Amino acid sequence: MLLETGLRGAALALLGLLAIIGLPGTLRSPIGRATLLFDLCVIAFLIETAPGLHEGLAWWIIPLRILSNSIAGIFVVWAETVFSDASEATPWRWAVFVAVVPLAAVATLSGSSLAWDATHAVTLIAVVIETARVLAGRKADLVEGRRRFRIIFACAVGLVILATTVLDAAGVRWLPGLSAVLGLAIVAAMTRLRAVMPEPTLEPAPAARGGATIPIAATDMSAEERQLAERLRRAMEQDRAYRDPDLSVDRLAERLGVPEYRLRRTINQRLGYRNFTDFVNEHRLKEAREALSDPAQSRVPVLTIALDAGWGSIGPFNRAFKGQTGHTPTEFRRRALADFAIGDILPVSARSDATSGKTPTSA
Repeated sequence: MLLETGLRGAALALLGLLAIIGLPGTLRSPIGRATLLFDLCVIAFLIETAPGLHEGLAWWIIPLRILSNSIAGIFVVWAETVFSDASEATPWRWAVFVAVVPLAAVATLSGSSLAWDATHAVTLIAVVIETARVLAGRKADLVEGRRRFRIIFACAVGLVILATTVLDAAGVRWLPGLSAVLGLAIVAAMTRLRAVMPEPTLEPAPAARGGATIPIAATDMSAEERQLAERLRRAMEQDRAYRDPDLSVDRLAERLGVPEYRLRRTINQRLGYRNFTDFVNEHRLKEAREALSDPAQSRVPVLTIALDAGWGSIGPFNRAFKGQTGHTPTEFRRRALADFAIGDILPVSARSDATSGKTPTSA
C-alpha cells in the first residue's frame, strides 16, 4: 500500500514538474498542446484509480474519471500530431476523442456495464488501429529520430494503454497493478520530455517546395552526395520512376544501387523532405498539373492522368492534388484551359499585361 501510494505520488510530481517546465513553449506548439492534454488524462487516471477513490463517485471524481477513460481519444490526437506531416494532416483526429468522452461520461454517471463495455471496446479499437497506423508509416518516414520513436511509441504507449484497459475491463483491482501505474507514469514522462526537448531531427525540415526539380549543386554536399543526388534526379525526372505505384524507399534504393539509409538521409537532410510519399507525390503532381493544363489532353479522363502519374486510385490523387493547389483536378483543368483560351485570344501586348497584373491601359 505504501509503495503503491509512493509511486502514484512520484508520478504525479514528475508529471506536474515536466508540465510546468515545458508550459511556456507547450501552448504554442500543436505537439505540446496534445502532449499536455495527454498528461492531464494520465494525471486524472493516477488520481481516480487510487485505493479508496476507485470505487467512489464523489463530485470531484466524476470529471477525473471521464478524462481518465477518454485517454484513447487523446492518444489518437497525440500520435497523429507527432507522426503526421502537414501533407498528411488528419482532420478526423479529434473525432475519436469527441466520441469517447460522451461514452465515458455515460458509463461514469450511470455505472452501466453496457456503457463501460462500449467505452473499453472503443478504447481498444482506437489504440490498436492508431498503433498500426504509426508502425505502417515508419517505412515512408525519412526523419530518422522519428522513425526510431515510432517503435518506442508502439511498444510503450500503445501496449501500456491496451494492458490497463484490458485489466480494467476484466475487473482487476488497481492496488496490485503497480506495473500498470508505473508504466503509465513512464509513458507520460517520456511523451512530455519529447515535447519539451525534441530531437533536432523532429523539427520541421526546410521542404524543397515550389517545384519537383532536385538541386544537385548545393555547396554543402559532398562529392558522393552530389553524385547520388544527380542519379536520383535522373531516375525521377528522366526515367520517371515515380510512375511506379508501388515505389518505396527500399525499391528506389535498390534501383539506384545504394544503401537505403543513404537515400533516406539524402532526401531528408539535403532535399528537405520529411516523408518519402511527399517526395514522390511532388513529381507525380507536377506531371498531373502539366497534363491537366495541356489542351491536347483535355479529353483525357482525370483518372487516366492520375494512374499514368503513378497513383493507384483516384481518391489519394484528389486529396493530394487539392492539398497542393487548393482545387480539385477538374476545377484546376477548367481554370487552366480557360486561361489558355484567353491567352490565345488576347494580342501579345494585352497577354503580357494580363500576366503582370496590369490592365491594357495602365502605364
